Amino acid sequence: MYEKILFCADLYASSDYAFASALDLAERSKAELIILHVLESRHRYSGQFITEDGELWGSEEVFDKLKVMLKEYYFSRIEEENPENVRIVVKGGVPWVEILRFARKEKVDLIVMGSYTIKDPKKGPKLEEPYVGQNAQQITLRARCQVSAVTSPKQQLNFKKK
Repeated sequence: MYEKILFCADLYASSDYAFASALDLAERSKAELIILHVLESRHRYSGQFITEDGELWGSEEVFDKLKVMLKEYYFSRIEEENPENVRIVVKGGVPWVEILRFARKEKVDLIVMGSYTIKDPKKGPKLEEPYVGQNAQQITLRARCQVSAVTSPKQQLNFKKK
């Protein structure tokens, strides 16, 4: 069914359901799962990235540290100890632009992502109202492959009440 599945990682719990979906599809299809995280930058060529601690200059050390964090976070959710079909990639730039660029370059069959990121669950969007973040909007409109924007069960339950 699929040969390459791209999961857009943000290291927030709001995308855990999207990761579970991507992992399940990859296992069923025996596809390669690529976990991609984009360090946000105001401009692609600035070299400065936005983090929780403010802006910092990108370096191999920063990218390597983030790859280790991604591996710890996501590999702990995979039953297989060292999965061969999972690859972790870190880029810098405008997230939706870099995700689309990477997907085209790698000839990805499917992009899986959360419909939005909740950085602080207390300040997140109201789950009673439909909401799609900017990155999810841009990717679904511009991707050359299938896109799956996965919501949490809480949001799905709230939609059913209406």
